[in-house]
Amino acid sequence: MPESTYEAPGGSLLVEAGEAVQDLAGRLFARRLSPDGPPAARVEIATDEGAGPCPEPPAVERLVRWEVEGDRVSCWAGSHVALSADRFRLLARGRVSGSLLSAEPSLCARLLLETPAAHFATATCQVLHAGAVAGRSGAVVLRGASGAGKSTLVAALYRSGLRVLADESLLVSRADPDLLFAAVRDLTVRPDTADLLGLGSAARPAFSGGEEKLRLDLFPASSPADRTARRRATVLLGPREPGPARLLPLDGPEFLSLFGAGAVSQETSWGGDPGPVAKAWARRETYRLLGASDLVGAVALVTSLTG
Repeated sequence: MPESTYEAPGGSLLVEAGEAVQDLAGRLFARRLSPDGPPAARVEIATDEGAGPCPEPPAVERLVRWEVEGDRVSCWAGSHVALSADRFRLLARGRVSGSLLSAEPSLCARLLLETPAAHFATATCQVLHAGAVAGRSGAVVLRGASGAGKSTLVAALYRSGLRVLADESLLVSRADPDLLFAAVRDLTVRPDTADLLGLGSAARPAFSGGEEKLRLDLFPASSPADRTARRRATVLLGPREPGPARLLPLDGPEFLSLFGAGAVSQETSWGGDPGPVAKAWARRETYRLLGASDLVGAVALVTSLTG
């Protein structure tokens, strides 16, 4: 099978797969034309043309199952896709049906390429429960507890013209904490949020987090440049009521005391510790957003931080 080497967040990534999968990889990661040494990690994907037609979305997403065991992450969806990624060996092997690859390229990219690349990147990057959007001068990280309204705010900022780096999961370089990478770049919202934002035909049915949602599909227009940015500011999401939206500067101790409210268990998996990232960010440009139920005001305030 064809082989190509790409620049991924954790280092170089060699992909051994057919041309259709290579095309997906090229939309996610910059290709290395002249590799200067062995790749840091390897992904091998075989295409099965005999698996039959795949279900319509979002039914196919209902089939997806996950398993985490030690350094290994595995996922599968019936007979149409399977992947196992070993962080210790820096090796992922998988297969995908030709019908799923043709019908759902975005899903295939998330499961077969973004998932192992993000898993391998945890060796050098901290996983953070946060969203992030980028403008002309850099990115704003949005962090808050589950239910704080991150996805709603990220979707509204995307609709206003900002670039989405992350919705729920962000990779942060441990060596340079202002350097941000997309993990799995996916943006889903609940139907009531889609109605609030007037998404209409811009969103398609999805199944994520155990519930029916709508997806703003970022993949068709994706390029490697969309997946990285430098942090300009960090915003911690406070109570959404009452409005209007207000952005309050935080000093270092205030920021550190509130930062933990957004913590999830995945942040500390495989030896991760978000503490050093929080301490590095606490030195400058940290804020708390209150009253984000005033979505128009919240979008204007966050946008002002992107330059």
